[in-house]
Amino acid sequence: MNWLLEEDEPSARYHTLVDLQERGENDQSVISTLNRIGRIGWASKILARQKDGIYWDNPKSCYVPKFSACSWQLVVLADLGVSSKDQRVDKAVDHFLEHHNVETGGISLRPKGHAKFEPHICATGNVVRALAKMGYAEDDRVLSAMDWLLSKQLADGGWNCSPSGKHGSFMSVIQPVWALSEMMAHDARKGWEVSAKRGAEFLLKHRVYRSDKDDSVVLLDFLRLHYPIHYCYDFLHGLRVLTELGIKNDPRMNDAVALLLEKRTPDGKWNLDGVYRGWRHAHAMHGEETVSRPEERELITQGWGTERALQIEEAGKPSKWLTLQALLVLKRLGLLVSGL
Repeated sequence: MNWLLEEDEPSARYHTLVDLQERGENDQSVISTLNRIGRIGWASKILARQKDGIYWDNPKSCYVPKFSACSWQLVVLADLGVSSKDQRVDKAVDHFLEHHNVETGGISLRPKGHAKFEPHICATGNVVRALAKMGYAEDDRVLSAMDWLLSKQLADGGWNCSPSGKHGSFMSVIQPVWALSEMMAHDARKGWEVSAKRGAEFLLKHRVYRSDKDDSVVLLDFLRLHYPIHYCYDFLHGLRVLTELGIKNDPRMNDAVALLLEKRTPDGKWNLDGVYRGWRHAHAMHGEETVSRPEERELITQGWGTERALQIEEAGKPSKWLTLQALLVLKRLGLLVSGL
């Protein structure tokens, strides 16, 4: 706990004070810590890389290169506790929505003017959650994007980023469910709770990381701990989103909880298993036809990558952020000892 409360990293300290220790927002320690987010620590380093006080790395697209363009920074900044009160964030959000908001609903991976300017499920879920957390939950563009997401939910309760997909996928499901969780914290509108429950049931039916057909682990990468998660998935992220929705005492979470406890180090911390590498080059594989490169999901498992890895902590070492998230999951499940 003393480690998480160190003053050099206000994002970890703030969430430890408020979410773990349950101190009120009027507590002087909470106020002073919140005021330092964006001035020192992880968030300040991300903001220091902002160009012209508006964008990151690419003025024309907020999605490429991965993971150094604007959208990926905004998602992490929201998680770290930076809000729209920071003018740097407000300008970046305006820039993002100007380029990627689809007026009929949703967020496009490609900027306006591109032939494939159309809403994308993972992008929309990620951005809705981030913008809601930063103070834009009542923005008409965010609400329209949320409505579009709900319209794309599949019969099995999941989502699939592939237009032809008929079965939900972990990486496509987690983003809309996370968005719903954050939006409902501000205003539980008609249909949101039902949709969230259906999405959560998809994850529970798959026991957080397993196939519902043969019980196998869907991807071995799901068993590692990552941050940032970007558009990907792991078992801790699944547990985080499920418990933020208030789900507990469901035996289908037991395997994931056991794995979480198994990964705890003797001193009570959790290590950062890997950071997604991002792009080696600033350009995609085939010009503007794609928004991906094959190496973007390779893992840095030791040390530091390039700035395109969007890395806040050293891979292979104890992680304050993951330790905080693990403890919060255990707390919500009633498995954390008292005395915090």
